[in-house]
Amino acid sequence: MKNSPKAIFLDIDETLITNHTGPFPEDVEQIEEAHRESHKIFISTGRGLAHIPGIIRDAPWLDGIIAGGGAQIIIGDRIIYHKWIPEKILRIICAFYLGMDKYCLFEGVNGVYGINLPGNYKTEEKIFIINNADDFLTRYPGAIISKLTIEGDISEKEQNFLGSYFQLNTFPTYFEGIILGESKSKGMTLVLETLGIPRENSIAIGDSRNDIDIIRAAGLGVAMGNACDELKALAGAITADCGKGGVGQAIKKFVLYTP
Repeated sequence: MKNSPKAIFLDIDETLITNHTGPFPEDVEQIEEAHRESHKIFISTGRGLAHIPGIIRDAPWLDGIIAGGGAQIIIGDRIIYHKWIPEKILRIICAFYLGMDKYCLFEGVNGVYGINLPGNYKTEEKIFIINNADDFLTRYPGAIISKLTIEGDISEKEQNFLGSYFQLNTFPTYFEGIILGESKSKGMTLVLETLGIPRENSIAIGDSRNDIDIIRAAGLGVAMGNACDELKALAGAITADCGKGGVGQAIKKFVLYTP
């Protein structure tokens, strides 16, 4: 439906930003044009809300966010869904990683917290350091955590420990823990139902394995040129790389219908 409002779901890492750079002007220009034409723009990310760069979180074109791989869904200034990691589970995870030599990042709504972070860890947010298994009860009460990011490959010990609580997605230098039962596609479905937008009018753009479910579920799933081969094989279209106008080209072609 060419003239009907569409909902566009955009991943962040290696889709809108790369190497801590972005969003890029050629992408933002098309996003802003789509927004002016009454299409809805959503971020769909594995990052927890507090770990989303401010330039994206506060963008005037943004209509909402699916954060934590579906654990938190925001439309406008309203949270329509939220799931978080219970405090007793946070304590167990803290105790586990305080005894290991690899970093663990806890991403939440009101802060980002870390264990064993290297001195050269690069982020725009302040990270609150965890030194004790009880820190979420004593030093940081009220912290709401919805996602984990952990250094390196998943060991068998970690798989056995975390697999009961999280879906574990691997990347070249880290892996992430998404709360079991949550997903980007589930978040997209809730957004579409809330806004009354049919699924066929949804477009998802992403690059990695944690985008597979939303790429499959959207009316049109678009893989970045730099996407993993598994995602490219499932996508309905492939666009240019992140940093080379991939998001902007996809929006121009499939939303704005301009050459």
